[in-house]
Amino acid sequence: MLCFSGTLAPLDFIGIDNRRTVNRQRSAFAGAAELLTRTINMRDAYTAGHNARVTAYACLLAQHLDLSDTDRELIRVGTPLHDIGKVGIDDSILRKPSPLTAAEFEIMKSHTTKGAAILEPIGELTDLVAIVRSHHERWDGFGYPDRTVGDETPLLARVVAVADTFDAMTSDRPYRKGLDAEVAFAEIEKQSGRQFDPEIAFAFLSIKQRIVREMWSARD
Repeated sequence: MLCFSGTLAPLDFIGIDNRRTVNRQRSAFAGAAELLTRTINMRDAYTAGHNARVTAYACLLAQHLDLSDTDRELIRVGTPLHDIGKVGIDDSILRKPSPLTAAEFEIMKSHTTKGAAILEPIGELTDLVAIVRSHHERWDGFGYPDRTVGDETPLLARVVAVADTFDAMTSDRPYRKGLDAEVAFAEIEKQSGRQFDPEIAFAFLSIKQRIVREMWSARD
């Protein structure tokens, strides 16, 4: 028994050390993400509000989909960074008070790859690259930048895609008024199986009331 107890003690210490290492890694991960989020939100008021709302919607959706704790944490920390690549887009395009030209839209689309390039060298944040790079992919393969089809697009990016599109549709822009929530929900339903993963679109529509409550509380 004494020998058995003696072998357990070092293993216990190893377990404690491993937990401490994991906690330090999580702290570094969250800290790096928070710093970058603040940098993005300083760019303009719309971006800050958009990031907050999309994150709230994506977190509700991840919870309803019963994603793992790890995936929910990646959604919580990664969604505010989904548009980080826009720091590399010129203000004349980013803040243009009228619709973008085709050429300008091509430049705007590059925020996905620019964002991925920002995060890839940061070891603590590599798990977030998929959200940043792929949140404009489509279920039917006509998205960007990689034109992935169906579940070739990472799951968390497919979750953020629905939340991001809903907020874009319901937000006022200098050149148009935002859509009524019910109209936006109808568009999500219409695009199920085309733009969006049908399972995720269905889940989003299943929590409409919670989304609407979050939408108004986030804008108060």
